[in-house]
Amino acid sequence: MDLSFKPKHYLPVLYTGLAALVLGALLVLTGVVWWPWLFLTWGVYCFLAITNSAGHHRLFCHGSYETSTFWEVFLILTGTLSCYSSSLQYCVTHSWHHKYADTDGDPHHFESFWDVFRESYRMENAPLSSRKAMARLLKRPGHAFFHRYFWAFPALLVVILAAIGWKVLLFGYVAPVGVILFSAAMFNFLSHDDGGPNNKTIALFVSGEGRHKLHHENPHRWDLRQK
Repeated sequence: MDLSFKPKHYLPVLYTGLAALVLGALLVLTGVVWWPWLFLTWGVYCFLAITNSAGHHRLFCHGSYETSTFWEVFLILTGTLSCYSSSLQYCVTHSWHHKYADTDGDPHHFESFWDVFRESYRMENAPLSSRKAMARLLKRPGHAFFHRYFWAFPALLVVILAAIGWKVLLFGYVAPVGVILFSAAMFNFLSHDDGGPNNKTIALFVSGEGRHKLHHENPHRWDLRQK
């Protein structure tokens, strides 16, 4: 059984997560569920956003800092549970984005708001130069394993949370995944305009990222506060 992440999985997971978010909001508005459950959704979203930024983006793709094997594997796991893509695939696709940003070859490019809901991230046929990033990660522990068995980890978490209770599953995992995928797509849409990358996005609402123009100018730097 192939449990690896495929580009065709992205939109169904996004739709499922957003449907869970809408359902949760309706349950709160109608009084079926107590409103503080929404804090669980926000908290899990923030956790996934920060760990995705620290792991998939800054550490695995750009090598902005170094850490221990424990924390590296921990960040691979949290990135996997966000259902965005495996660390290997993200590294290839994002490297591809940096090389071909705002061109027809950009795999992150959304031309309109509605593309957020109807376009998958392109992950196949990546240039050889981008695939070198994956080769680098294959030499490190955990990346190949989590890529090969990607969907086993979200599925296991779903079973565990469902056994605890449907509200924990809905508000504590499925809805936050919808928010993380939507916010990441919105970031890729808003952080590029006709002038190229911009610094207009607010990091709190776009998966922990911001100052995107500065990031493109200094992709290996983790601290962009000096400019």
